[in-house]
Amino acid sequence: MAASSPRPVDPASLYDGPEPNVIAPQFPGADPLKFAMLAETPPDSRSRPDYVATITAGLDVLGARLLALLAVIAACAMWGYSVYDPTQMRIYAAAGFSVSVLMPTVLLYFRKG
Repeated sequence: MAASSPRPVDPASLYDGPEPNVIAPQFPGADPLKFAMLAETPPDSRSRPDYVATITAGLDVLGARLLALLAVIAACAMWGYSVYDPTQMRIYAAAGFSVSVLMPTVLLYFRKG
């Protein structure tokens, strides 16, 4: 038995919304100007510049603390693995990481506040 080809797609069956030529319903007593005024949002107290500056400063501090936290966790993991199965290269790698990554990150953390 030969495979049959699929039916062609009717472009009219692809639209799933209301009929294109239908006029939107009008509500009695509805004022279009009133709805246009409701669409405009009044200035909100949450978007004041001092709030934005506070959030930016908080994210800067959080960024410094997050980097320091990740560096401390990585150093603990490296030193833990070095102590669990000590070889000379693992101890050198953990010490190198502590000196080249952990210490500068902690210094930056304390300098940033």
